[in-house]
Amino acid sequence: MQDSVVTWGFKESFRSYISGSIAQGEWLVQGEVTYDTPSFRFEGGTGSVSPNRTQGNLRYEGSFVFKGHSGILETSLSNPVLKFDSDSRAVLFLDVVGDTMDEVSVESDDVAFATVSWSEETIDPASGTWSITDAAVVLTEDGAAAFGTYPAGEEMDPMDIAVSVTPGCLEEPQQPWGIVLGALGLGALVSVLGLVFTRVRKSREQGRQ
Repeated sequence: MQDSVVTWGFKESFRSYISGSIAQGEWLVQGEVTYDTPSFRFEGGTGSVSPNRTQGNLRYEGSFVFKGHSGILETSLSNPVLKFDSDSRAVLFLDVVGDTMDEVSVESDDVAFATVSWSEETIDPASGTWSITDAAVVLTEDGAAAFGTYPAGEEMDPMDIAVSVTPGCLEEPQQPWGIVLGALGLGALVSVLGLVFTRVRKSREQGRQ
């Protein structure tokens, strides 16, 4: 893999709460995690992706930390990893350290924080680029337990993913047989099969004579 960039706002309403008059807080970033309003960016990481994009991972070293209420609220989310488990889904893993809204202290590594899914993508095998825009990000049970602010199933901000690999290393989507047959025409297919069946039957009858 040559390069990868993940752009994610986490959750706009939560950022507004942190920076607002109630929490009077901020967020800090470190390492391969940066912030460019209104999104966090994970870049410069390592990883690999299978040619058909059904497996792989993108790993980044860095963190983003939310602080508020004069230091009472402080949650660190670090070392993001995206693990692809199909051609339309990945899981975001994070190390989580902090206190939940119920004042429960959490210190957990590799939390399966959220699922990331998409229905559209842009692939250019010739240049080795693969991009996903506005992927849906949904908080998992583990993510909700570790973060403590939102329930499982909460929709977070959408995510953009851009990956660059060696040109020619990505497979183009294969054309489903249903589309091929649809182009041929069902009538033509039936005619062909009928002709084959007739010839086989005649051959058998001639063999019996």
